[in-house]
Amino acid sequence: MKNACRGFTILELLIAMSITIFATFIITRFFLAEHHIHLTQETEAEMQQTLRGALQIMNRELMLTGYGLHPESNGITEFKEDELEFRTNLRDIKSFLTIAASNGDSTLHITNGTGSSFDKNDVIIICKKDNPDNCETHTLSEDGTTNLLKISSGLGSTFPVGSRIDLINTISYKYNKDKRELQRKIDRGRWEPIAENITENGLLIIYRDKDNNQPAKSSAIRSLNISLTVEGFRRDIYLQENNGYRRRNAISYLTLRNYI
Repeated sequence: MKNACRGFTILELLIAMSITIFATFIITRFFLAEHHIHLTQETEAEMQQTLRGALQIMNRELMLTGYGLHPESNGITEFKEDELEFRTNLRDIKSFLTIAASNGDSTLHITNGTGSSFDKNDVIIICKKDNPDNCETHTLSEDGTTNLLKISSGLGSTFPVGSRIDLINTISYKYNKDKRELQRKIDRGRWEPIAENITENGLLIIYRDKDNNQPAKSSAIRSLNISLTVEGFRRDIYLQENNGYRRRNAISYLTLRNYI
């Protein structure tokens, strides 16, 4: 009895190959779709993290506007749509004149024991006790001693005993168009990025006074709306708008609590 030995026909091979190719195509499409979903979620997470981190830093520091300074002093000193500068006293360092200081004086006699908290190149603001609207800003020419401060230029007017002296920290934010960054600077430091891939005109700051109107001057600012728009770090070939780059926006509403 002969053993039957029969191979595959060409038709059977073609059918098998077609099924294999089709299955491979489906599996490949599935993995490509999953990979695209993963990249999209990663991009979304990066944008959300950038927005959240940048706005948290800005909100936390802007809440300190005017902290430790005379209630009548001006907290925000520069206000533009894509740049702002404000003052605070981060370490709450203050003192008072114990001897009246005349016009042109560069040595200030202050409350005993407080001067050693001031360092060379610190910026201070001195306000008259009887007229808090009359203030001057000066830079220290050397480290403070126990009861003395020396300023780099003489006073512009006379300040009576009891006039208040506060250390000033200046914090600035701006949009750097060339680097597409939201940047931050403290006092005499350098501009450092706190958020990257900011879109063109991606930083918009709206200022409001106590009546929710646009303020005529910085001293009238009581609240801010900060809008920040970021762009994804990678291009999505399936996205038609914005040349394939995803964008996300977040808005923060902030009231300056030290000026309520």
